[in-house]
Amino acid sequence: MRNYKISIISIVLLLLCKSVVASVSFNMELVSKVEGLTEYNSSSNFGVSDVWGYTDETGIEYAIVGYRNGTHIYDVSSIPDNPLLIADIAGPSNGDYYFHRDYKTYGDHLYIVNEMTGMDAGMQVIDLSPLPASAPIKRNTYTGVTQSHNLWIDTNSRYGFIENSYPENIHIVDLSNPDTPVHSSSFSSLDGYNCHDIYTANDMAYIPEGWSNQFGIYDISDILYPIQLATIPAFGYAHNAWLNEAGTHLITGEETVGMTVKIWDIQDLDNINLVGEYLGENSLAHNVHVKNDFVYISHYTTGIKVIDIFDPTDPIEVAAFDTYPQNDFDGFYGCWGAFPFTENGYVYASDMQHGLYILDHGDIEAGWVNGFIVENDVALSNVEIKSTLNGKSYYSNDSGYYHFGFPQGIQEFEFYINGQLIDIQTITIYPHHNTGHDIALGIELGDVNGDGSLNILDIVTLVNWILIDDYNNMGDMNSDGQLNILDVVLLVNLILS
Repeated sequence: MRNYKISIISIVLLLLCKSVVASVSFNMELVSKVEGLTEYNSSSNFGVSDVWGYTDETGIEYAIVGYRNGTHIYDVSSIPDNPLLIADIAGPSNGDYYFHRDYKTYGDHLYIVNEMTGMDAGMQVIDLSPLPASAPIKRNTYTGVTQSHNLWIDTNSRYGFIENSYPENIHIVDLSNPDTPVHSSSFSSLDGYNCHDIYTANDMAYIPEGWSNQFGIYDISDILYPIQLATIPAFGYAHNAWLNEAGTHLITGEETVGMTVKIWDIQDLDNINLVGEYLGENSLAHNVHVKNDFVYISHYTTGIKVIDIFDPTDPIEVAAFDTYPQNDFDGFYGCWGAFPFTENGYVYASDMQHGLYILDHGDIEAGWVNGFIVENDVALSNVEIKSTLNGKSYYSNDSGYYHFGFPQGIQEFEFYINGQLIDIQTITIYPHHNTGHDIALGIELGDVNGDGSLNILDIVTLVNWILIDDYNNMGDMNSDGQLNILDVVLLVNLILS
């Protein structure tokens, strides 16, 4: 068995520190919201739980979400701004304060597990193939496990992994006949002990093992005999894990106040390293899901966060939507689940107190920018660079150098020295690129030669820069990251005006 070697525990992400700000929504458009789910909430205002999705053979997309009495399925494609309830599946609803339900799909079948007792306890099996012409068909409920917190389905091997309790920590079923799951194997004894969730890919299982404070990595090529290959420490509760699409990094969550979402390089199981971390404003993340280079985090009271991990060592928040606007406290309220695996680009988010959100991210990517901040050729340290998009701040170091990642686009920033607003400038961020961009404060836009006047000498200097292909942001009149004839035209018009 190979164990994680604690070779990198602390990590320097940037030369800058970021200030704490309130959660804001940006780069995510609200398509629609389903609030009716919450009318069934308990007196403590809980009931809405996890969310998943399904696409039928005609391309119609469906959101699947838990509520106090069972499961609702919504058509979110036919009328996107007014999702249609097409199925209400009753389920057990006793004995659980938070009404935990979890969902996964395999082919045209939906599987539902829950922690409640009562009517129809077990893993519910729903045949979705009649959609959209007619309603889904409920098959016989699988009762090999009657209560479970989480479920995973490996679509390649056709096995379902049901979280269970010691001594059978994970109950594995064969879904070759999707209507009729058959028990085939288990994780028992110390394998997967204290299992909270399951993720598998390429004959490997990644098991968050709860208060065992570790994430176990297992070879499951022989489903009857899982072999533990390595462990990764959890500094809180080992809650959730997901691979990046290249399979080189494991993203883990610990659902513990102050514990970051962590990115681990697992290419060498003898030398697993922590390379990146992220945590939102409320300091309490729930679950992570990965699609392409994006990590979608259901982040409780701060809502849903989208993190670009193109550079795993520097994860960048590129979009957010605050589903729980009341506050950013570190309690178990707000956004429970996120589902990004749609074909139309929508993202579903379930909020325990506010219902179901249908969102559009638009695949906004991160880019990086760096350079020096100067005034009259003197480097300026500790300059605050504050975004007007999301309120986040970055700082220049003692040498006047700054470097940070940010969502792509032409972005506006305010520049503060000792709390005083000095300037407002735009910086162009290019997706998945690192761009050099020196910043001169106290110089009027268009004063290319920095002599305090706008005149023909600035035009001459700008033209010379263009001819020798020398970029300087002082001549970038339209902030597009290039110097060309458009900048000359803008400068001429500015001088004439």
